[in-house]
Amino acid sequence: MKLDLLTHLDLSAASGLVHHEGFLYVVADDALELLRTDSSGRNPTPLPLNASARRHIPKKEKPDFEALMSLGETLLAIGSGSTEARRRAIAVEVNGWSRRIIQLEALYTALSERLEELNIEGAVARGEHVFLAQRGNGAKRENALVKLDRTRFELELANGALTAECLREIIPVSLGELGEVPLSLTDLCLGPSEELIFTAAAEDTDDPYEDGVVVGSVIGTVDLQGRVAPERVVADGVKLEGVCWLASGELRLVADPDDPSARAPLFRLGWLR
Repeated sequence: MKLDLLTHLDLSAASGLVHHEGFLYVVADDALELLRTDSSGRNPTPLPLNASARRHIPKKEKPDFEALMSLGETLLAIGSGSTEARRRAIAVEVNGWSRRIIQLEALYTALSERLEELNIEGAVARGEHVFLAQRGNGAKRENALVKLDRTRFELELANGALTAECLREIIPVSLGELGEVPLSLTDLCLGPSEELIFTAAAEDTDDPYEDGVVVGSVIGTVDLQGRVAPERVVADGVKLEGVCWLASGELRLVADPDDPSARAPLFRLGWLR
């Protein structure tokens, strides 16, 4: 499969992507704003996640919003949890653009007891559950789906803090390697039959905090037992970090160039199953 480059977005570290009511929303891991565009990346509008709406936040200070998901009229930008400072989310009500901080410490503490190198990089709601993608780019290579009860998740979201009460299961996912570099999950979305579509990157690092040389990325599907359908190499030397499916039968994908002076690319890919 071949990625088609649509445009370069006005942000440098794209890390999560959703399609909501005809628009694409992109979150960057070094910013406190979302970028809204049409489905081809045109007509960009930056939307603040707090009063400061900072960009290019230094690594030690950034909230590291690596996942973006939609729940009805709510968009949720989710911190990775890879450091203590990265254990919060911001919930945005699209109608009116009101924003609330959501504390993740209790849930992430529980996850850290079972995952030694926590690094949440994707999130999607499917039926009665919410799934988080644990990226296994640390020394332990712990790729996994974190299965949460959606009813409890939404109740706790309304109360401003997620806890272990919504945790149901951690499902290991084995991804293999690309160019002798282990693959690790970078995002999730739902496909046309509600299958879980994932992106994964081969980044030569064993530290979830530090970046490494990127060999490339793949895309595939994973079932609720953690079984992966044959992955397809779609991007050599590119770290795909966000994916969403459109009703047209195409995917949109964003990549993080790991360079604050570079702009993040937006790609198109056919996904008719």
